[in-house]
Amino acid sequence: MSSATHTMHPAGFDDAAVTVSNLQRRYGQRTVIRGLNLRIARGEFVALLGESGCGKTTLLRALAGLDCIDGGRIEGASQPAVVFQEHRLIPWDPLWRNVSLGLDDRTGKPLAKAALEEVGLGSRIDDWPRNLSGGQAQRVALARALVREPRLLLLDEPFAALDALTRIRMHALVRQLLDRHRPGVLLVTHDVDEAIVLADRILVMRDGAIASDYTVAPEAAHNRDHPAAQALRAQLLDELGVAAATPA
Repeated sequence: MSSATHTMHPAGFDDAAVTVSNLQRRYGQRTVIRGLNLRIARGEFVALLGESGCGKTTLLRALAGLDCIDGGRIEGASQPAVVFQEHRLIPWDPLWRNVSLGLDDRTGKPLAKAALEEVGLGSRIDDWPRNLSGGQAQRVALARALVREPRLLLLDEPFAALDALTRIRMHALVRQLLDRHRPGVLLVTHDVDEAIVLADRILVMRDGAIASDYTVAPEAAHNRDHPAAQALRAQLLDELGVAAATPA
C-alpha cells in the first residue's frame, strides 16, 4: 500500500532535476509559501495536490522563473519547460514555428518536426493552430516543451479543459514521452485520479508547505480498482477534505 512520508525518496531517482530549500514567498503581509522543501529527480513524476489558494501555482511559477521568491533557494531548475492549461500557441505561426520558438530555423525546423512526430502530428508541421482540436493543441504545447530536452518539466493542469477520452489519450502519451526524455516533472492538478495514474509521488500542499508525500505503488497506477489505488484515493480525498464516493 502507498504510504505518506516526509523524508524518504523512491529508489532509482538519484540525479536531481530541482532542489528547493526553505522557500519563502510573500504578497504584502500574506505569506503564501513558508519554509517549503522539495526535491524532484530526473525521470521522476511528481503530482501536487492541494486546496485552491494553498500555494500550488505560486510554487510552479517560482520554479518556472516567472515569479520571484522572498527567501530560500531553488537549485538545478535552469531553463525549465512549462505546459499551461491553455496551449498558448501563436496563431499566426505554423506548428513547427510554434514548437521551435526561439531556436534557429535551420536547426529548429527538423527538431520541431521530430517533436511533432513524437506527439502524432508530424504530417501537420505547416498547419495552423486554428485548425487543431483542443487535444491536438495541447500535443503541440507538449512538443514545444520537450524539444529542448529540459531537466525539469512543469505541467499546470494541462488536461483540465479536455474531454474525458482525450484526457486518457494524453495521459498515455505523456507517460510515453517522459519515459523517453526523462525530465523531472511537477504536475499541478486538482484531479486525484489523474495524479494516481500519472505520478510516482503525490504531494499534498497545505498552508504554503508540503504537508504529505505519498509514493504511488505501480499496481495502484495501473489499475484504479486495485485495493492500493482505492486506499490511496481515500487517503488523498480525506486530506483534501473531500468525502470519498462509493464506486457504483
